[in-house]
Order: sequence, then C-alpha cells, then structure tokens
Amino acid sequence: MEMMLEKKQIRAIFLFEFKMGHKAAETTRNINNAFGPGTAKERTVQWWFKKFRKGDESLEDDERSARPSEVDNDQLREIIDADPLKTTRKIAEELKVNHSTVVRHLKQIGKVKKLNKWVPHELTEIQKNRRFEVSSSLILRNNNEPFLDRIVTCHEKWILSDNRQPPAQRLDRGKTLNLYQKKIMVTVWWSAAGLIHYSFLNPGETITSEKYAQQIIEMHQKLQHLQPALVNKKGPVLLHDNTRPHVAQPALQKFNELGYEVLPHPPYSPDLLPTDYHFFKHLDNFLQGKHFHNQQDAENAFQEFVESRSTGFYATGINELISRWQKCVDCNGSYFD
Repeated sequence: MEMMLEKKQIRAIFLFEFKMGHKAAETTRNINNAFGPGTAKERTVQWWFKKFRKGDESLEDDERSARPSEVDNDQLREIIDADPLKTTRKIAEELKVNHSTVVRHLKQIGKVKKLNKWVPHELTEIQKNRRFEVSSSLILRNNNEPFLDRIVTCHEKWILSDNRQPPAQRLDRGKTLNLYQKKIMVTVWWSAAGLIHYSFLNPGETITSEKYAQQIIEMHQKLQHLQPALVNKKGPVLLHDNTRPHVAQPALQKFNELGYEVLPHPPYSPDLLPTDYHFFKHLDNFLQGKHFHNQQDAENAFQEFVESRSTGFYATGINELISRWQKCVDCNGSYFD
C-alpha cells in the first residue's frame, strides 16, 4: 500500500540516502519504488544533494517556492541554442524551476536578448572572427557581382495574443504580466521584390525540420509564379540563420533539389538577418498595443501590416545588408547595435 509522505519526511529520506553515499538517480528510484511513482523527482533530489554537499543539512525551505533553485547551465544553453525565440517563462515551465532562477542562470551563461533572440552577451573571438569573415566575403562578392536582388530570406516569430505591455515585464517578487500568454508562430519568406509567402502554425506549435521543408516547397511554388526569371535563370540565394530546423537534413536536401544557394550566416547574428532587423522590428511596432482574442485576429493584423507596407519597404530591408556587413567589419565582428 502506497503511503503519502510530507515534504519534510521525504527530505529526511533524501538526507539519509545522501549519507549512505547513494546517487540522486538511485535515491529517486528507491523512494518511488517504496512510496509510489512520482513521490520524488530526480531534479529535486539533485538540488537537495547539492545543498547537503555544501554542508547545509537543514530540511526547511530556503525559498518561497518549493521548486528547485538551480538549473544545469549546459542544459539551459542547449534549450536556448535549439530555440533562440523561447521566452524565459517557457524555459522555466520546461525545466520546472522558478522564473527568477532562469533569469539568474541566463546571466551566468552570458545570454541577452537582441532583436528578440537569445545571443551571447559577449561574443568569443572565434564568433567575432566568423562574423568578420562572412561579412567581408559577402561585401567583396557583392562588389564583384551584385546579388542582393537574388536573395530570398526568412525567419519565424511568435505573435503574442496581448501586445499591450512589453512581454515578460517584471513586477514585484518575480511576478509577470502576460503570464502564459497564448501565442502563435508565423514564418515569413520575402525578397527585395516583396513578400513571397507566410505561414501560421497552430497555437503553441513550433517549427520543426519537417514543417520547414514543407514551407520551402510552398514558398518555391509561389516564387516561381512571382519571379520566374529568378528561379529559372539567375537562381535564388537563400539567407536564413542556422537554427536546427533550418540546417537539418530535410531542409538542406530540399534546397539542394530546388537549386537554391544557401549563403553563409554566422551564429548569433540577428543583426545581420533582414527579417530580424527590419521586417520583425517594424511588425513589432505595428502590433504594439493590440490584443487578439483568437488566431484569426492575429492573422488579420498580420495581413493589415503587410498591406500597409510601401513598395520600397522590402528593398530597403535587403539593401541595408551592405551597410550592416560594413559595420560588422568595422567593429571587427562585434555587435554594432
């Protein structure tokens, strides 16, 4: 018969197992076998063991929340690298820790938001060199053979249901406005000639390599109709970042089949990606103060934004690449804005 234990009783067992020299995984198994599945979680055991190793054998809560106050920084890096768009709230939910814990650990690993993407606060010399090399090579290439009119660029963005306050605006004691907001992801494909294709996912759904590959097919069909000379003669040049769905085998294979050249893009460089520094920046301004009751409202607002753009909007965003590559070179690969 399974027996319900109070928190302090479970923690006393944690301490006993720790003093017996058992590992966190073994301790979790022992407790769940004896008292029922779910009685102990390995992450919680790891947190208490870390506390005991520091010489603190108190079984009392030392935080307002019973959630663990530590996360594995390597795991946090993996989550951010896999989805640079992910909010601190979503990360906290995924890791089952406090929001304030995630914020603290993001500082520890030197991550900051730039153009709504998580990037390193300080780039390493290798990262700076890569940004410098890519920007230099693209400047030289464009000087010798201008190719900006061949560029097709894209990216994904979360559209929040409530844009009346900045996302994740902090209040007292770590509380937040817009907690667990509904949001939908949109993927946008465009060139200097204009918008090519956009696609909304279902609420809460995120992009996968298979979905991205399907969007490539849909975008290519529209591009063939909108710019047949680009597809048939010059050949499109794709500019996107290196998040996992973009560089996974299904996407790379599809671009290869369709004859797309993929431009090099240095990691952690939203300031060199037109969709981030231009399209989404203007979209954010347009959506500010708006509230959507359902997905259709959000899609209608996005369509309004597209219809409100001037004919030169898209060419301006693509042509700005030249000055941004030059700024990157001038700054020796560092961030310049």
